[in-house]
Amino acid sequence: MKIAIIGGGASGLACAFSVMSLSETKGIKTEVDVIEKNDRVGKKLLSTGNGRCNLTNIFVDKNCYPYSYQFAEYALNRYSPESNIEFFSSLGLYCISDKEGRVYPMSYQASAVLDALRFSCEEKGVTFICGSECKSVRKSGRGFLLDGDRYYDKVVFACGAKAGVKYFKSYELLASLGHSITKTAPSLVKLVSSDKALKPLKGIRAAASVSLYDGKTLLKEETGELQFGDNTISGIAAMQLSVFASRHFLKRNTSLRLSVDFVPAMSFDKLLNAVENTVRLHPEFIAENLLTGFMPKKVGMMLLKKADIGLHDKLSALGIKQRKSLCSVCKKCDFEITGTMDFSVAQVTAGGANTKEFDSQTMQSKKHKGLYCIGEMLDVDGLCGGYNLQWAWSSARCCALSIVTGESYNDKNQ
Repeated sequence: MKIAIIGGGASGLACAFSVMSLSETKGIKTEVDVIEKNDRVGKKLLSTGNGRCNLTNIFVDKNCYPYSYQFAEYALNRYSPESNIEFFSSLGLYCISDKEGRVYPMSYQASAVLDALRFSCEEKGVTFICGSECKSVRKSGRGFLLDGDRYYDKVVFACGAKAGVKYFKSYELLASLGHSITKTAPSLVKLVSSDKALKPLKGIRAAASVSLYDGKTLLKEETGELQFGDNTISGIAAMQLSVFASRHFLKRNTSLRLSVDFVPAMSFDKLLNAVENTVRLHPEFIAENLLTGFMPKKVGMMLLKKADIGLHDKLSALGIKQRKSLCSVCKKCDFEITGTMDFSVAQVTAGGANTKEFDSQTMQSKKHKGLYCIGEMLDVDGLCGGYNLQWAWSSARCCALSIVTGESYNDKNQ
């Protein structure tokens, strides 16, 4: 049995090793070629989790995959986070988790994850064909021809997606075999706003509670750090909201509203009492410094301007209406979100190969027996926190099991 895996990223490497390992256990002679267009495998994996590789999350549920859980559910349960942690342990890679459930290699080095996969694949006899872009795949008898002259019994598309790459042609390859591709958009990506108030905040980080609205409809709430850039809002909280923003902008080009609470640890009344206490104790202070005890100074200055309070006004001059207005803006500061940054800076892709055309238990095509699609190539994406790599491992292992055992959608539906 000869297998081609197009793409040497997270899902491709996990699938390659699993196929060879299962084949060895069952005494099946198998050859696996991993075809990678880059000069080495696992290049994108090295940058995940800011180089630390947040490889899964022990708190996986349907809310972590808001647009694709129905398809992903079987694989995520079949190969759970605990199962995938054990999988890496069998490769000699040991992991630890934090209070948020995020799982990392003990070394906190993404290179350790890649090395574990790469060395284990090499040990099992997987062949890496790097610097080679697959340009055509067509059905040939019971198998497939790649680039017109390389025959394989089974082919796995593990090509990743558009996020973080200069060009991506694998959707066209899959489409040439009769599969459809849903609309795609950058996800886990910076939000874009046209609000001029953001300009002075470039480089500033602030703790906040944020809510994303489509008109009056609440799409999602998050609490965490925000980071401000050139007309952009990022940080973990904003990145989580981008999953919902991306899907919105796929459907229509209407702006969203981001409502930010810059003092999430205090209620409005507690904040107002604190502000009034500062005014009472320091009446000669100027307003510019009023909020420095609550947030970064530049954020406070931005909020003062939104509340129409002069930066050099004395605190003694602020009336009760102004103090209430300022506290209201602190607890609910709205920014118009007009879009997201592009694929070049996105972590994952929303959209992809239409999951209706693949078996959710085996990842096998419903159109062609022996053709598989795994990982981000499929229209499955999750929130930030290890959920997308969890999907990569689980879908890859389901695929490998089907390849070796021979179970297929076509078999189940004859």
